[in-house]
Amino acid sequence: MDRYLENIEHKAAVLCDALPYIRDFVHKVIVIEYDCGEWLSGVEEKKMIKDIVLLKSIGVIPIVVHRTQMGVDKFRENKRIAKLLELYDTKAIGICGVDIETIQMMIKNDYIPVIVPNDIDNEMEHIDPRDTALEVAVKMQADKLIYLSRYPGIYTDDTRSDVYPRITVDEVEELKKTRHFQPDFMDYLQHCIDAVNQGVNRAHILDGRIEHVLPIEFFSIDGAGTVLIKDEKTLYQHEL
Repeated sequence: MDRYLENIEHKAAVLCDALPYIRDFVHKVIVIEYDCGEWLSGVEEKKMIKDIVLLKSIGVIPIVVHRTQMGVDKFRENKRIAKLLELYDTKAIGICGVDIETIQMMIKNDYIPVIVPNDIDNEMEHIDPRDTALEVAVKMQADKLIYLSRYPGIYTDDTRSDVYPRITVDEVEELKKTRHFQPDFMDYLQHCIDAVNQGVNRAHILDGRIEHVLPIEFFSIDGAGTVLIKDEKTLYQHEL
């Protein structure tokens, strides 16, 4: 019984600690670029999907943009991800291409929009979902743009032992003058810079392979990756 009570008390403490974060994030639009599906097992992917539903359940407004693996039908994949979300008692709907009016209507009707970059007219084109996520985040005036990648964030130095939990766009621009970033990571980084410069409050680079990376990033001081901000004036109340 004592062990049971200790477990309950720990869970209650976690919920209480999360309260200031929840207050800051409620009713905020977040765009999640789901780029890590190919590196996750079926069980791991379901945990990630469940975490997205958790965010919605506390009042966050998630929009999912996803990459499709080579050889997989884009529209079937879109439907599959929407169905995965619906396994956890939420409403989700697939949307083809960037249709802001439809996205807004679906959010108003309590759906999680799941966006594949292509529509029926450009099905065979290669459209980078990072571009789509950036476009949606800017047009929806999102509070957060989150890239779920295979990168843990921006390393503080060449030892790669730690990442910056938070960094300003100006600081990143200075880093770029002295640090070499591999091209794929640089793409993520530039998309984050562009997002913040175009009015998105924050842009995150997270390693989507980390279990529960989204709640860790949302509900802890140091988070789980690197977040880019414009300046210290954009801090949340719980960070002051």
